[in-house]
Amino acid sequence: MCLTGTLLRRVLAVLLLADACAKRRCNYKEILGSYRQVIFVELQNLNLTGSFNTSKVREACPSGKARRILVSIYGMTQQMKCQRSGKKMSALEKPLASMEQLIAQNCSPEYLGKKVSCSAIQKTQGKRRRRIRLIRVMEALITCWQKLQSVFMLSK
Repeated sequence: MCLTGTLLRRVLAVLLLADACAKRRCNYKEILGSYRQVIFVELQNLNLTGSFNTSKVREACPSGKARRILVSIYGMTQQMKCQRSGKKMSALEKPLASMEQLIAQNCSPEYLGKKVSCSAIQKTQGKRRRRIRLIRVMEALITCWQKLQSVFMLSK
């Protein structure tokens, strides 16, 4: 079978368009599966998945659609990435980096919106304060992941 140049270009254009449309959103199944298998285990090793006082944690996640929750999680991971001092990552920061990487790999940048600018983020001064803030953000992220899982399961 011989394909002409015009037909070959059209087939190639359709394939490229289909590939671009396929990456328009996020693969929630992959994101949540990897979260349960990898990141949740990392958080358990840090003893952050137990019960914590949610009355002190302000509502960091929007309610409603999975996309809004996922974008909120991604934004928090980026903000905390801006807080990091030095090149060496602490044990608390590793799950954050894994979360950001997982979401970035399974979602198109257009779906997630614009990235957080580190120049707009006010850095927390002092190791102790930074650690306390990091723990609070991690607790908020755990709540967000739980909310994302329940919203995703309800939408199935």
